[in-house]
Amino acid sequence: MLVLTTENLPANCRLLETYGVLIYNAQIELSQKGIIRNMLERNRNEWEESLQEFCRSAHAGANVIYGLQVSTAVGQFSNGTFLYLTMTGTAGRYEMTN
Repeated sequence: MLVLTTENLPANCRLLETYGVLIYNAQIELSQKGIIRNMLERNRNEWEESLQEFCRSAHAGANVIYGLQVSTAVGQFSNGTFLYLTMTGTAGRYEMTN
């Protein structure tokens, strides 16, 4: 899946079809996690997981998401501090041109 922050595809790409706007929300814990959770989730990259899930939410025929925008907010609660991500973009299908 090609993911672009630009509103337009590169000159060598032709947009064949659009599938609409995607919106995805994710919550990532920023606060210290317990020792057991740290051991179990040592190699976990929650940002990468969120981006992959955002891409999976696209239409099955989509091979590009363009116009990606990411908004963030932080919330501190009794159970920890969390980063809230909102990702939006337009899913579509493109092909390379000569």
